[in-house]
Order: sequence, then C-alpha cells, then structure tokens
Amino acid sequence: PTEPTAEWVLNAPYKEGETFFGWYWNADFSGEKVTKIDASSNGTLYAKFGEYIPTVAEVRALENDTETKVSGVVNFISGKNVYIQDATAGILVYTTETPNCQVGDQIVAKGKKVIYGGAPEVSSAVIESAEAASVAAPTVFETLAALVADSLEHKYFATNVTISGVTIVALDSYNNPTVEDALGNQALCYKMS
Repeated sequence: PTEPTAEWVLNAPYKEGETFFGWYWNADFSGEKVTKIDASSNGTLYAKFGEYIPTVAEVRALENDTETKVSGVVNFISGKNVYIQDATAGILVYTTETPNCQVGDQIVAKGKKVIYGGAPEVSSAVIESAEAASVAAPTVFETLAALVADSLEHKYFATNVTISGVTIVALDSYNNPTVEDALGNQALCYKMS
C-alpha cells in the first residue's frame, strides 16, 4: 500500500523455474519466516526460492493420472480434503491419511493429478511438508459475471474469493447462500468455513 496504516499479509512472488519458500529479513534465510508486515516494519525482505514444484495452475493443466508435486497455502480442510491456493490458482488435495497441516500452512504434497466431479484435484496425496504461512489473499470480483462465466471450467474452485456488494437472496438446506449482485446476476455459493 502507498499509505500503510495496518498489518498486511505478504503475497508469494513467482520466479520461473523455482519455487518460493518464504520471505526472510536475513539474506541467508535464517530466522523466522516473515508472513506479515505493518507500517512500522523497516528493512529489506529476501525471497527464498528452491526446488521447482509446479504451480497449481500448471498442475491443473497436467494430463490425468500424472504423478506430481504441488505446493500452496491451505484455505480449508474437510476430512482428508485439503483445499490449497497459490498465486496462480486453487486445487483440492485429497490425502491418503488425516492431513498433518492446518489452515494457513504452506504445504508441499505429492500425488496424482485427476479430474473428480468435473474439477481437477491431486488424489492419493501425501503431504511432505507443512509450515506456518498466511492464508492467500482473496481474488476480488466486483460482480458475479466473471466468476460465474468461469464456473464450468472450475477456474476458481478451491480459491479464496471475495465478491463485493452481493446480497444473500436464499439459503439451501445446507445453509449455502444464493447471492445476487447489483446487476441481478445470481450464484449459489458453497461455504468452506
């Protein structure tokens, strides 16, 4: 922000051919990972990169039944379903065991890219690492039109989104809201928290 007044979450940068592993105050990446800063923060932050792990968008584009790794920040966990997001997209990681992570963790998982229920996921996954991070900043939409237009491709599945200026017009039997924007567009939203 040009006029910082509060604390804010640091986004993950992208560097071709490498994977982002966190921000640090020290050039040798020692000390604790920095996930948030505020108006009083002062200094240089260093981005740590390492072994290349495909972005979520790249994993979503892989052929079905391709073994892969994926990394992202956990948005939501339901049983063995772990919903993650990076700077490029979101995806469901279906784990073989109860996940050893929590919302806000940056995870690396290994599994097989498949399509399930029309949406891409990483199935039969094993979480190789999990460490504290920050939940990804939401993708912001001013109207429902762009979000709904991309729903058939599941473009924003497992992605943290915010839609400005919507009104809840109905609730289904699971308390999932149907929302309407100022243009009269409607969409059923599945709550993840």
